[in-house]
Amino acid sequence: MRSKTISRSEFERLVPHNLALENFMVHQVEWFSNGSGTMLGTIAKGKGVARWNYAVLKRDKKGTFHVRKVMSNFSDLKVAAVDLLHSMAGIEKIDCANLPALPILLTSPAPSGS
Repeated sequence: MRSKTISRSEFERLVPHNLALENFMVHQVEWFSNGSGTMLGTIAKGKGVARWNYAVLKRDKKGTFHVRKVMSNFSDLKVAAVDLLHSMAGIEKIDCANLPALPILLTSPAPSGS
């Protein structure tokens, strides 16, 4: 999975207002997107003890992003970022594996010329 960092304004354009996310992710500092733009991630500094948290959001068929995974209590920003990117890759891999199988054309063997 290819991922890239995105700006806060780009993230907010894609996810205009999500109160639950804003309450949990108070001080967001980094934002990510997968190559196709169907998955987003954000890292925030937590309240109190100042631990690091992240959330992964996935776009549904209607184009709306929903929180897919939340993790908290990382002691280091870099560790949280690595875990976030691994989570995004894992979610993408699982989603691809769960796609319905393509239709298979069943055919009989060609008649032999006896």
